[in-house]
Amino acid sequence: MATVGAALALILAMAACGSAPARAAAPSGVLPTAAVAGLAVVTQPLTGRDVEKDSTVPDLAARLDRWGYVGGWQRTFQGESRRLTLVVSRSLQFRNSPGAAAFVAYVHQKVGSFYPFALTRPLSMPGRSGWVIRPPLCACHMATPLIVGVTAQGRTVSWLEINGPQASTRMLTQLLARAPA
Repeated sequence: MATVGAALALILAMAACGSAPARAAAPSGVLPTAAVAGLAVVTQPLTGRDVEKDSTVPDLAARLDRWGYVGGWQRTFQGESRRLTLVVSRSLQFRNSPGAAAFVAYVHQKVGSFYPFALTRPLSMPGRSGWVIRPPLCACHMATPLIVGVTAQGRTVSWLEINGPQASTRMLTQLLARAPA
């Protein structure tokens, strides 16, 4: 009777647990956590709606769906530093490379809906192409530059924003090179 009871308890325990919990997908394509020393790091998944929030274009999530957006990650580094105070690394995955390229072209075409009054220039790195975006400095005391890079490599878009006293295009490209595609 004890054996039957133990077997029944085991069966009930397994049924109560259901299947094994699915392992959460590991963040991919964003800067490694050690890429920007001394700043606190937060990583989160990135939906099409999240991307849409950064733009004044109301149908961006639907466009992302049409381009084959399948998901992404955002890793934010933030804190006090004499070098950088905010770094936002994003990785957007598409079903194919034309989708990723279409998104990067769209960001360039509609840059004002993402970063009003920003200037752009081409950005070319080994295996990647895209844009450097330079929004104007705010009229704040001690304003620091914000520099953005949006590139496509295959079906991956890397989107990197850096802000801080030493933010430069050179530093942006060095960090973008560390973001796996």
